[in-house]
Order: sequence, then structure tokens, then C-alpha cells
Amino acid sequence: MTLPSFELSAVSPAELLAAFGQAGAALVRDASVPVERCERALADVAGFFALPRAAKQELAIERSPHFRGYSEMHDERDWREQLHFGRELPPVASDEPFWRLQGPNLWPADSAWRVRMLEYLAWVERAGTRLLDCIAAALGLAAEAWLGDSPYVLMKHIGYHPQAGDHARRPGVAAHLDFSLVTLTLQDDVGGLEVQRPSGEWVAVPPVRGSWLVNIGELLQLVTGGRLVATPHRVVNPSVSRSRLSIPVFINPSLTTRLRRALPPVSSPPCRAGHVHAVLPDDLEGLCFGEAEWRRKGQNVWCTQCQGGGAFTIAGS
Repeated sequence: MTLPSFELSAVSPAELLAAFGQAGAALVRDASVPVERCERALADVAGFFALPRAAKQELAIERSPHFRGYSEMHDERDWREQLHFGRELPPVASDEPFWRLQGPNLWPADSAWRVRMLEYLAWVERAGTRLLDCIAAALGLAAEAWLGDSPYVLMKHIGYHPQAGDHARRPGVAAHLDFSLVTLTLQDDVGGLEVQRPSGEWVAVPPVRGSWLVNIGELLQLVTGGRLVATPHRVVNPSVSRSRLSIPVFINPSLTTRLRRALPPVSSPPCRAGHVHAVLPDDLEGLCFGEAEWRRKGQNVWCTQCQGGGAFTIAGS
């Protein structure tokens, strides 16, 4: 199956809604973001991961109180290295733990690299916001209620390690849902990304120059009552010689946003073949995003099935 593909400025709300309902994901282009700029972003990511390990460790995520920076993940679920960024914002003094999630990034010494990355992040955030506006319009809703006044936007640079030729292939990342409203992922030409259709079938997402894979996150499934279902996806790097590079950008609500199910829930639960890591139970009615994100990052509760997480609530309700 070929995923639907759209130019963001030309797609109608109804077309977009139908595509996500039928395929679970879509490939999206935005004419306002030059293809060459996307390719430069991937080249910049490749340049960072090519640095000596000691240089990358100078940006170790353990050095950031705001969960930004470099890390390696080598286990049965993940076989990759990554660099976390967010909007470049000042820290907030507050008794609420979730405000620790906001603050400055850790950056390589190259100031031009930093400028290019912040510019790319801003471009993708604008595209993601327009996409959410289009989805909300198709449902008679307003995306402003989901995003709040200062969306918590995150970007990862991910390098999925090459496969050793004499061993069973390791998952770059196991099947999971994104804890976001939507995620826009730029990938290089190595391949290995798969999404699960609403039918339960896994399909490959071939790299398309200058396009993002857009997948629905758990938060959008929540607010739409399951009319849009969070997209299971996974990665296995098929190459024995090259890292697979990707740049996902996660469009999230403001930390203080309280999300509620805006439409009555659909009767049938989503179809998922096999275990898919997910943060939220399917019957959740609402949450405070900042509290939920802190629980996920600050308390390391990231899969409700694996870790038997308790109920999420809407603060102040």
C-alpha cells in the first residue's frame, strides 16, 4: 500500500481527515520549506553523529535539567543515538515539577549549526500548526484549544545504528505510539520505517525527498474521541554499513493545557497487532499535558501496559 501524499497548501480538510482515517498516516510536503533546507538539516545531523564520541558526550542529556541533549540507547527496544532539542526558552521558577521541562538547549560549538536548526524547527512547527488547523476544521473543532498559548514543541535527531551482518536484526525502535498531537518526521534515504495501518497491517514508508511522514499522536486520538487513531510505527535499519537518520518534530500542547475529549468516543477500539508501547489508556477522558509529560520524562513512566501506570487526571477538575 502507498501512503497518501499531499502538498499542505492544496489539501482540503475533508481529504486530510479521510486520508488519516483510512491509512493512519500521510506524506506531506510544504512549499514554504525548500527541499534543499530539509536536505541540509539531514546533512547537519549526519555531521553531528560523525563527531567523536567524546565530543557528543559533552552534550550528554544528564547535563541538562530540562531533558535536552545527547543520549545512546542500546537495549532490546532501542538501538540508536539521539539528540533532543526544544524551543529555545528560558527556565521557569515554579513549584510545579513539569516546568522543569522548559529551558535552554545544549548546543554544539558551531553557532551557524544552531541557527540553522532553530530555523528548521520553526518552519516545521508552522507546518504542523497549519496541519492541525486543517484537521480541526474537518471535525468542526478549533486547534487553538489543543495547542494553548505556547506549544511545547520538541525535535529529535536520531541515528539508528547499522546492523551487524552476522546477527539477527535489532529494532532501531520498537513499535510505539508518539506522545504528541502530531509528529512530522523527515528521514534520509536508508529506509526501515514502518507504520501500522488501522487494519493492523504493517507497511513500509519509503523516503520521499522533501516530505515528512505525518503520524497521529496519542493526544490527538484523545481529543478527537478516537476518530483519529494514534499511528503505531517502528524502525529497523536495513543497512549493515550506514546509520539511518531521521528528524522527528513533535507538536504538543502548552505545558499548562488541559486536554479533554472533545467528541463522543467511537465504539470500536483501535486495531493493533502485537504489543505497541503507549502512554495512555484508550478510555482516558482528559489530562493536564504538563503533568502527563513530566510523568513520562521526569518519572520515566512511558508505557501504561509495561509499567502498569495509574490513572491520568485533569488537574483542577
